[in-house]
Amino acid sequence: MSEPGKNPNPFDLLIEQIRAVVREEIAVLDTTPKELLTPEELAEKLKVPLSWIYEQSRQSNIPTHRLGRYIRFSLKEVLTSPALKKRDEQSV
Repeated sequence: MSEPGKNPNPFDLLIEQIRAVVREEIAVLDTTPKELLTPEELAEKLKVPLSWIYEQSRQSNIPTHRLGRYIRFSLKEVLTSPALKKRDEQSV
């Protein structure tokens, strides 16, 4: 970080703004009621094909809530699932 009395580094200011936004997003996720998404809504939010959602659900790679014949997903649970972390690692 920059020293007191000197002009702040624009890069440091940007990093601090990004950290503030991330903290706000985490706080919102922690206080938001568990909204269950349809497979179509989850695919749209994750920017993945709908077939990927169904495949990962069938293989029990992402947490799935079954309501009779319907399936629903918690975005927070899916984002922390191992399948999504593995997919992100492969795309890098």
